[in-house]
Amino acid sequence: MVTVAMIAGGCWSGSAPEPLPAPSTTVSTAPTTTSLSIDSSGVPLAPVEGTTTTSAVVVGPGTATIAGRVDGPDGPVEGATVRLERLVGDAAASLEVLTGPDGSWRAVDVLGGRYRIRAWRQPDIAVVDAQLVFVAGTGTAEVLLRADAFPGALVDVAVAPDPPSVGERTSVVVRVAERLVDAQGVVRSVPRAGAVVVLAASSGWEADSSLSATTDDSGQATFVLVCRVAGAHGLIVTLAPDQTFPLSPPECVEPPPPSTASTATTGPPVREG
Repeated sequence: MVTVAMIAGGCWSGSAPEPLPAPSTTVSTAPTTTSLSIDSSGVPLAPVEGTTTTSAVVVGPGTATIAGRVDGPDGPVEGATVRLERLVGDAAASLEVLTGPDGSWRAVDVLGGRYRIRAWRQPDIAVVDAQLVFVAGTGTAEVLLRADAFPGALVDVAVAPDPPSVGERTSVVVRVAERLVDAQGVVRSVPRAGAVVVLAASSGWEADSSLSATTDDSGQATFVLVCRVAGAHGLIVTLAPDQTFPLSPPECVEPPPPSTASTATTGPPVREG
């Protein structure tokens, strides 16, 4: 207790404390700061010299091989063009190779990646749906392509009125086109003008015009027939010299019954009795 009293006595002499100094009246001129960001979007920047470069998509050189075969309806297709397109994003680079006598083909020293592959042979063989394949960076990828044959003539029919009515004259338009595979492997239909068309009708039809006609510039030949009975009645088109095509026009229907309009009589009422 004595020691504590001595320490306390040394910290306070018992006299009144001196008064605090008066606050300073001098105004500080130091710059203030703000947390708002400065908008420099309107400040023009000096141009920087340079060029914009893009990487072109290429098929090779690489260390992969893509090989396969093209088969058609009658077996391997010789002399077909096989187009390989290497796809990178929206860009593509292509390579074309030809098939051998056994329908085989090979693309060597190519890069890996995603490929779209199709094949064709003018004027009658084409792969309608291209194949999408992923090729590894090394090794050999095998791809089998199946092509369809597109024989020359394409024949269809349109009638008016549609459907035809029993007992009424019907315009029968036969349309003749030539299907061709072009140099890019696209199957196109070209109207065949000047083709001689002979129409043969079943017993359900009665001819009201000549059954032989020549197609115009749009590949069309027009005939007039009359349905004899309701139902489906086929047609057969023969193109010179000996190509035949069966056609199935819409079924014949009975005509709607005639409308009966009721007539009202006017006049004084009649009294009975």
